Amino acid sequence: MFASPPFEPLEEHARLVGRCSDMLREMVSAYLREDFEVAESMALRISELEHEADRLKNTIREHLPRSIFMPVDRGDFLNYLREQDRVADRIEEVALTLSLRRTSIPAELKTDLQNMTKKVCDVVDLVPLAVKSLVELLESTFRRKPSRVNLYISLMDEKEQLTDELDLKLRRHIFELEEELTHGELFHLMRVVKLLARVADHAENCGDMMRVMIARL
Repeated sequence: MFASPPFEPLEEHARLVGRCSDMLREMVSAYLREDFEVAESMALRISELEHEADRLKNTIREHLPRSIFMPVDRGDFLNYLREQDRVADRIEEVALTLSLRRTSIPAELKTDLQNMTKKVCDVVDLVPLAVKSLVELLESTFRRKPSRVNLYISLMDEKEQLTDELDLKLRRHIFELEEELTHGELFHLMRVVKLLARVADHAENCGDMMRVMIARL
């Protein structure tokens, strides 16, 4: 009943999500400079990291008996884990979708796409920090140790709103250049941008789910 709560594996899972984000930044930079072989290699590495995160997620689930004593609801914890894993899933989807087609992106769009990728990854980068702070809070519930988790959650919200604005700006910019793009290029870019926005959405959802767990302490 008093087996160790799975907080350490959760932090490790969050770190894997963060590594996926770091790799996505590098991949998009390589793709934009048309170093496609490097970008495709990075996409495969992101896929490997996502599979590693998947395996860890399944291990956590398999070793979480219903009788375990935890400071948070077991269902809330598992729902959070699933959402955190979806961040890695969507990053993999962005990477693999981008690598499917060697699109020469117009110079006018490169800065926008690079900026949106950076802002999306900035949201994701807060997930491991927030998880670490959440775990510290859960482990010190009775000592009332100060925690920065609420600050990180608020930053997730703010940064995700920025990605929404960039998403709209970038899609509008793509349509402005529609005559310069083939139908295949247009579809490819719009799909990548849509998936990028979803990455930030799932990262923000992680913050919302952390709020739920904190509120029930």
